[in-house]
Amino acid sequence: MRILIYLLLIIGIQGALTRLIPRELSAPDLFLLTAIALALRLRPLPALLLAYGIGLLQDILGHGALGLHAAAVSGGVLLVLGLRKFLSDRGFIQTVVTVTTGVIGQWLVFLILTYWLRNGLVTINTLVTVLPSLLIGTLLAAPLLERLAAWAFGTRPGAEQGLT
Repeated sequence: MRILIYLLLIIGIQGALTRLIPRELSAPDLFLLTAIALALRLRPLPALLLAYGIGLLQDILGHGALGLHAAAVSGGVLLVLGLRKFLSDRGFIQTVVTVTTGVIGQWLVFLILTYWLRNGLVTINTLVTVLPSLLIGTLLAAPLLERLAAWAFGTRPGAEQGLT
């Protein structure tokens, strides 16, 4: 029940932030933060599968290209999973590094898919205008969303637990 309430809250908050924040700025990516929160709590394979599912939900709700956010969120989580064993449990630096890694992984996948599909989705202008505000907003939202994720999914294990 908590997970369902969490998902409904995330969908509502993401939609509200997208409408309330001016067009020049990007709303924080709460779906990516949710996938990262799960990646820090689960084993790698279930974490990647859930990240893909969360991205697919984002594609369906946003009427976007089906699978684009799914692949991008999975890419962000994949980088976070690779970095997870090198980070401590909690702290400011760990949060900044984890979220930044997730956003970079997500946008690397966006760039690869844009190039592969020969689509103008990600341009230099998009990177310069959207990415900084998205990263800052996502970093600011991360501590609050981590508390909400701890309520919904439970506390996360230590850095070395569950990696094997």
